[in-house]
Amino acid sequence: MGRAKRVLVSEGSSLSSREIITALGVAGHKVGVCDSNAICLGRFSRFVTHFYRCPRFGEDPWTYMDFVIQIAAGGGWDVLFPAHEQALLFSREKARIPPGIALAVADFRSFLEVQGKVSLVKTLARVSLPQPAWRVVRTKEELESESRFPFHLKADFTTASKAVWRINNGEELRKKSSELSSQGLLDGNEEFVIQEHVEGRLERVLAVFDRGGLVAMHGYRQLREGPGGGDIAKVSVFRPEVRRYMERLGEQLEWHGALSTDYICRSDGERPLFIDANPRLVEPMNAVLSGVNLADILVRVSMREPVQGRGPAVKEVRTHLLLMALLAAAAGRRRRLDVLREIVRVIRGHGIYAESREELLPLLTDFRGAVPLAYAVVRLLARPASSAALSAGSIASYSLSAAAARQIARVG
Repeated sequence: MGRAKRVLVSEGSSLSSREIITALGVAGHKVGVCDSNAICLGRFSRFVTHFYRCPRFGEDPWTYMDFVIQIAAGGGWDVLFPAHEQALLFSREKARIPPGIALAVADFRSFLEVQGKVSLVKTLARVSLPQPAWRVVRTKEELESESRFPFHLKADFTTASKAVWRINNGEELRKKSSELSSQGLLDGNEEFVIQEHVEGRLERVLAVFDRGGLVAMHGYRQLREGPGGGDIAKVSVFRPEVRRYMERLGEQLEWHGALSTDYICRSDGERPLFIDANPRLVEPMNAVLSGVNLADILVRVSMREPVQGRGPAVKEVRTHLLLMALLAAAAGRRRRLDVLREIVRVIRGHGIYAESREELLPLLTDFRGAVPLAYAVVRLLARPASSAALSAGSIASYSLSAAAARQIARVG
């Protein structure tokens, strides 16, 4: 391994960025964070040596970009690490990045192949990756003509699954159709994806590519769903067939940098069906604890250092995110007792916590994570109904609005 690098992370509010910070830190790198929230989750880490209060990315991506470029031009950092939706903007503005700072992102044309839900389903079809049946709709009449329930309705641009809805029957369809129409979103200009619902296990795979070649990857299965469709508990998995599909996708897109995908496994004997993609690393600590530090590998790829291909983890590793579990417990029945029960389960190692390790705020590795965890516990016990506000506040700091995403794509 080469010397430790100075890595500037693009945001610090998301779960993925917090795990990226830990992954970079345990690999020995010096970490800096840009975020609009002065008390973001990532700031409470012993691995963060510098914090930069920046403009809010989702509201004004161009001002945010100017700020990051100014920091990068100072010469204090070796690598610019896109932790979330900032990757799209960095790809678009790659020519403006100072030459002294390394960045591994795919070409902008490749980004547009997977960034939007409409582009993604078309790309998966083009490169022959299996996916559930889908079609694109633009009007209220097209939407309400759907008669196969249940299905998923997806807005073209969305962050943290905020604009993905499961529609179970005609009544729900008419209600959602009227809601979108009242917002002027079914006027024939906006596109939505209707996708067949498939029962099965949700799994995710994280990969790092070097100019189209797959360097390393890691997969895990969701054991318990959390708020917004995220993960509370997961277990590592390896599927050779998924690896072959990822190799094909990376080669066809000439992908450079990080790429994560979600897929459904109906049973071990059937092929996976891909349902989503994110041009970044999604919560990479299960991979780290499995022996594959994808964040460190992405730094090496960014620096154009030779990276030896990493094989799959052979040991099954279970991990959990206690913070997400507490938010889910509070959101359910909005009772303090449910929050306390979840804390007792994790302390005793019962249920999903049996032989499982904390990945989001691993206090033995990074003791400063106790601060946001303690804050969340106190707030949820005082007012369980505040769980939604806690989640929404974090998402607002890093999310890219649909309007801003279209603006970036249109400029490109």
